Amino acid sequence: MLSYALRRFLYMIIVLLLISVIAFTIIQLPPGDYLTSYIMELKIGGTDVPSESEIASLRKRYGLGLPIYQQYFKWMWGMLHGDMGKSFQYGERDVSELIAERLPLTVMINIFAIIFVYIVAIPIGIYSATHQYSKGDYIFTVFGFMGLAIPNFLLALILMLLFYKYFGLS
Repeated sequence: MLSYALRRFLYMIIVLLLISVIAFTIIQLPPGDYLTSYIMELKIGGTDVPSESEIASLRKRYGLGLPIYQQYFKWMWGMLHGDMGKSFQYGERDVSELIAERLPLTVMINIFAIIFVYIVAIPIGIYSATHQYSKGDYIFTVFGFMGLAIPNFLLALILMLLFYKYFGLS
């Protein structure tokens, strides 16, 4: 049993490493980097663009000039130590600080969603089990499959529209 648990733990580490490599690669795939995009936004907006020396300083500061494998190891080392880096978009704030701000609301929404799912699903499951092959069972089954098929973001948009339209909630 212990060898099985150790083997599964080793597989978990390998999968996490592969996922981190894939995630990092996807982040790095678009041409340029965030600094290049930011400079283009400043040019389009007509704002003062940083000088070449300032841009070079920022590239060195954030390691954007390093080879891709060194950027990955620097990123992974930071992640292992709880340093998720700074957010360019939110004025150099720590990413972990931004996540900590938003996490309680996210957890609350997920808890309410789980409670809602249980409140709806358990009575439907009991009805379907006690009234097998009835019209009601088939209707609930169809609605259940429709609920599984609708993407979450689309369902959220529909619910937002309904709550806004009928209850005045935004």
